[in-house]
Amino acid sequence: MNKYILCFFIGTLLAFAQPDFVDPIFNMDSIINEPLDAKIISEKKKENIVIQEVEFTSEQYQGKLVRIYGIVAFPEGAKNLPAIFWSQGGMAPANTGMPELFAKRGYVCMCVTLPHSTWNPWIAFNTKNPEDANMTHFAIAQMRAITYLSSIQEVDPEKIGVGGSSYGGFFSTLIAGADPRIKCGMSFFAGGNMALGTNLPQFTKLQTTQDVEVWNRTIDPALRLKYKKVPFLWGVASNDNWFYLPSVVKTYQDSIGEKRIAIVPMWEHGFPEEIDEQLFSWFDIYLKQSRKPYNQVSDLSIQKKGTKLIASWNFKGENKVKTAELVVSYGKVSLWKYWLHRDYVSFPAKIQGNTATGEIPVVEPDIEMLVFGNIIDENGFLTSTVPVLIKATDYGIKKANCKTQFNLFQWKTFDKETEKNFGRMGMTGFVFDYETKKDGMPSLMIEPQKTKSTTHIALKLHNVPLRSHVLKMWVKAEKPMELLVSVKGVELPNSRSDIVRILRQQGTDRTSIPEYSKKFTIDQKWKMLEIECPYNNEDIEGYNLVIQPEHPIIFWINKIVFQPVWKK
Repeated sequence: MNKYILCFFIGTLLAFAQPDFVDPIFNMDSIINEPLDAKIISEKKKENIVIQEVEFTSEQYQGKLVRIYGIVAFPEGAKNLPAIFWSQGGMAPANTGMPELFAKRGYVCMCVTLPHSTWNPWIAFNTKNPEDANMTHFAIAQMRAITYLSSIQEVDPEKIGVGGSSYGGFFSTLIAGADPRIKCGMSFFAGGNMALGTNLPQFTKLQTTQDVEVWNRTIDPALRLKYKKVPFLWGVASNDNWFYLPSVVKTYQDSIGEKRIAIVPMWEHGFPEEIDEQLFSWFDIYLKQSRKPYNQVSDLSIQKKGTKLIASWNFKGENKVKTAELVVSYGKVSLWKYWLHRDYVSFPAKIQGNTATGEIPVVEPDIEMLVFGNIIDENGFLTSTVPVLIKATDYGIKKANCKTQFNLFQWKTFDKETEKNFGRMGMTGFVFDYETKKDGMPSLMIEPQKTKSTTHIALKLHNVPLRSHVLKMWVKAEKPMELLVSVKGVELPNSRSDIVRILRQQGTDRTSIPEYSKKFTIDQKWKMLEIECPYNNEDIEGYNLVIQPEHPIIFWINKIVFQPVWKK
């Protein structure tokens, strides 16, 4: 029987029983109707775009007016256009980036600077008085910006959407459910259900399960979308370190409006260009009606056929499907751990009519497997099925039918595409050398600082939880030298958080962190280095590869392989 990924993670999640939802912390009448006392501070034109700095009142707090600074951009001569409120990533100050981007696409767009000097943004959410908590006030400030957008002649107040990235995705999910004026929304990375995994300090600094209960029934972004139908798209990086996959998937599952989810395997807090474009273009469907709705997918159907395990899913929509993939992640699935470093293997799926079908390779009959399907249309836009958690033994398969030791290192070759994606994921300081090759493949060139001290590089290794692994890599240097290569275990995230330890059911004892290190002598010829990494019951998130040269000498890495060792 298929088990949805989150079916056993429900214990800490509370929902209201009443059919009609009454907001517990937001006074929408006040947010919509209180005077703004707004003013335009400055206005300039950039090509055919008008950019304004504005100021307005968010609320009165402790006898003082809280004034909010914002930036608005729109096409010159704009009147009655659709509008987007953009919630800034990292709760960063307002800048012209996203307002200009959307103004060039024919929208009015606004972002604001949140009042961090009035409310400390980095402390725990105030569960004793949630109406006076940091995230509550920051949400109010942003909804008051929507009040401003609704009031200006450039905007059609019946066509307002909300979007955001990271922290902004948290708020866009929240605001889409809370504010009745929002007609559609989207989020980069974030959803709700923080009790299923997050790195936000406002949650991880909570103390008790009672605090979590208050969070869930007041501020959690998923709450309101259980009661309000609003079109929403979540873009999910499968290994995101800020918003864990289960939290966003559960938010998607429980949302009652028109919805899509796009799960991008092996990415963390960054996306390929086409996924960025997919998120930006979502508004064209519901605010401009200038684009066809994105394709929809069914749930996965998994069946035994002979000795094979076959997954299939259906899709519908007006966008031509170009390719499909079946994504399988092997290894233990657990609450609050094994999400950031777990590996995802993508297998091509066959398309026949409106059905995609792929085989799930069975490496061990009783290993847990997280499985989902993706379809990709001619624009590169991706729609994902809800991941399911299965074992082959559940379907009567008792023997492995695949002996492949997959390479879990994400970057299979250091080519132009990898170089671009390094940049999109914030991985800097690497030189891609297209002249120095091995077996026709380009290399990474490492240039240590020309000082007395040496330097090191670190790369993330994806893994199969609770399994041994073997590292292999090919290296050479401009001169003979010693190279220290280490595969270092990574501690479970937020291990010092009281509430995370409770939700993870983690004891107070610190687990041992394994480290497998070897020194190798390398020279001007390519040499394969190998390190065995046996699993000895350590409870860790995953591994990092750390490479440290003895001297500041240029060296090259050509191919990195990190393979799991399957149980026999």
